[in-house]
Amino acid sequence: MLLISKYGNGSEEFVNGLERKLGIELDEEYRKFLIKYNGGDTPNTEVKTKGFSSDLRYIFGINAKKNIEDYLQIPVWENTKSVPIGEDSYGNCYAIGTEGIEKGSVFFCDHEKGFDRFKISDSFSQFSKTCKSGDIKPLARRSPEEREAVLTARGKAGNITDGLREIWKQEYEKYKDMIQEKVIL
Repeated sequence: MLLISKYGNGSEEFVNGLERKLGIELDEEYRKFLIKYNGGDTPNTEVKTKGFSSDLRYIFGINAKKNIEDYLQIPVWENTKSVPIGEDSYGNCYAIGTEGIEKGSVFFCDHEKGFDRFKISDSFSQFSKTCKSGDIKPLARRSPEEREAVLTARGKAGNITDGLREIWKQEYEKYKDMIQEKVIL
């Protein structure tokens, strides 16, 4: 099951505008996803299919925090008949086919191999079913002060550094108000 913390609702207007700008017509399943969720953060999400395994950090949206158009600025997307739709923790992208028999198929694009495409599913809904998300861990929602108190109570105060406090702060700010919901297509 794919869980997402969506970037807000999309709209037909957003999707139509993107399609006009790019001169493409997106697959219907993916269009519906963009209208309903407009992409989002996907923490604790693994993608596993036969012969492939990685994670999924984000699914890009339109006019969103992680924006499809920002990733299209990378020249490698020209002439691929696909658009980037997401990213893993290593900077690799997921893309969706936009033309011909590959329209709607989802690909993994390895940045170390020039973003060569590797097909991982025949459709966006099939791709979403290969995603397994876990809930955000309660520890990630604890404030830095709460974490420090726990370690101090365990006699581990010597392990606490300013660097660790900064990591805790960043994690807390990212996850404290994040709401995950099940993606239903």
